[in-house]
Amino acid sequence: MVSEHHSTENLIPNLENFLSPITNPHSTTEAPLIALNIATQINEKLTPSTFPQWHVQFEALLIGYNLIDYVTSDKPCPLHNNSSVSSLQKSDWVRQDKLILSAILASTTPTITPFISATATSQAAWCKLNTMYASKSRSRAMQLKEELTLIKKVNRSIPDYMHNVKALADEIALIDHTISEDDLTLYILNGLGPNYREITALIRAQERPLSFEELHDLLVSHECYLRRLDATTQQLIVTTKLSNRRSTSSSSNGGNVYRSFNKPAKGGYFKYDGSPAPSHYNSNGNSRDHKKHNQFNGQSRYSPKCQICDQFGHTAKHCS
Repeated sequence: MVSEHHSTENLIPNLENFLSPITNPHSTTEAPLIALNIATQINEKLTPSTFPQWHVQFEALLIGYNLIDYVTSDKPCPLHNNSSVSSLQKSDWVRQDKLILSAILASTTPTITPFISATATSQAAWCKLNTMYASKSRSRAMQLKEELTLIKKVNRSIPDYMHNVKALADEIALIDHTISEDDLTLYILNGLGPNYREITALIRAQERPLSFEELHDLLVSHECYLRRLDATTQQLIVTTKLSNRRSTSSSSNGGNVYRSFNKPAKGGYFKYDGSPAPSHYNSNGNSRDHKKHNQFNGQSRYSPKCQICDQFGHTAKHCS
C-alpha cells in the first residue's frame, strides 16, 4: 500500500491573496497594489445630501486597507532626486494612487464627478470634496443649526422624522460642531407637536440623557399607541353616528304612519292617538278656524270632511 505524503506548505493558504484584492506579482516592493471594489463596499454613491454618510464609509474603507495616508498627504509621491527612491517605487505609488482616485470617481454621482474629474491625485480629489461639502465656515454651521431648530414632524412618521434630524446633526458634526445628546433630544422633542405632549414631559424628566437609539424606540412605541387610540376613536364615532341615524329613521317613519282610530266621540274628530276634538271646535264638530284644522299645539292630526255640508271636523254620519 502506497501512502501519500502532503507537505505542510501546501496546506497553508497564501494570506496575501486574502488581504489584497489585486496583487502585483512582478513588483519587488513589499506592499502589493490594492483595488477597491466600490460596487460592493460603498452602499450609496456620493450626492450633495449624502456626503456625511459617504465620507464615513470611504474613510473607514481607506483605513481598513491602510491607504488613508494617500488622501491625507501623509504619504506623498516619492521624488526622483531622492537617491534612496527607485523608479519602481514611484511607479507603484502612482499606480496605487490612481486606483484610489478611480474608486473616488466611481463612488460619485454624475452631477459631482465633473468637479473632481480633472484632479491628478486622490489627495486633491479628497480635499476638493471636503472643501465643497464639509466646509467649516461659520455661515454653513449657522444654516444647518437653523434648519435643525425649525424642523417639524408634521405628517411624517417618527423614523423618517428622526432620520432627517440625525442627518442634519451628522452634517453639523462633520464640520467640527458636534451636537450633544441633550441638544439633539431637545431638537427632536420640539418638533413633535401637541400629540406627543405626554411622552415629551416624561422624557424631559429623565435624570440621565437618552441616546438617539433609546429616544427612537420610545417615540416609535408612542406613535404606535397613538395610531391604535385613533383607530378606536374613529370606530366609536362611526358606531355612534350609525346608531343616531337608525334612531332618527325609526322616529321619522313612526310619525308618517296613520294610526288606527277608536270610535269617535259625538260631534268630535280624532287625532292620531284617537283622542276627541279639542274645545275650540263646537258641538257640531265645525271648526272655528279652517286654516288651522291640521295644527294643534304643533302636532299634525286627521280632520275628516263632511260630504253634506262640506265642513271639516265631522263626517256625514254625524252632520246635524
